[in-house]
Amino acid sequence: MNIKKFAALLAAVIMALTLTACNSDSAARKYKKMYTQGSYSEALEGLLGMDASKLKNFKEEEYFHLIGNCYMQLGDYEKAIAYQEKCTRIAPNYFKAWVNMGFSYKHMGDKDKAFECYETALQYDPQNYAPLYVSLGTCYIERGKPVSAVEYLEKAQLLDPERADVYAFLAIAYAMEIEPEKSDKAYQMAEALGYPNMDKVREQLDKIS
Repeated sequence: MNIKKFAALLAAVIMALTLTACNSDSAARKYKKMYTQGSYSEALEGLLGMDASKLKNFKEEEYFHLIGNCYMQLGDYEKAIAYQEKCTRIAPNYFKAWVNMGFSYKHMGDKDKAFECYETALQYDPQNYAPLYVSLGTCYIERGKPVSAVEYLEKAQLLDPERADVYAFLAIAYAMEIEPEKSDKAYQMAEALGYPNMDKVREQLDKIS
């Protein structure tokens, strides 16, 4: 094979590889959009049918994080954890993967492991992520440490003052701190913002009092 033919063949191979990578990136972005729109099963099916090694600009760790998120939303927490672990092996500072891993562990009943994941996420959190602070707040409530719970929940409140769950958990944490007025105000805010589990909050408050 002469040099010109070899160069032409090499150029064709590079073009084919580039086109494959672009197509893979485009597909990954499409499935990510499907996920954000709530089509978790469809997004998961598409993502699992892809070859992650063909991705170019769509990062591999984001790909695994997205699959983990789909499994989490579908209630398959073991697989959700497995894929978030794949994500963090590639990018240990991918803090949202640690948050969602903690969420999955919590729903599996492993509260200690969940807490470890949230604590790890906190080390890498670059933008003060409100859901992480809410999760830590609930962990500290469960551990009987209302001062720490209030600290994190009030941070979440500052970041996202329209989150109903923040006020629901603050009502409980304030009650544990024997701050009835603050607890009542937080309870009213949670109710006004439409928190769906007010009956469970009331049950916990009744137990505290």
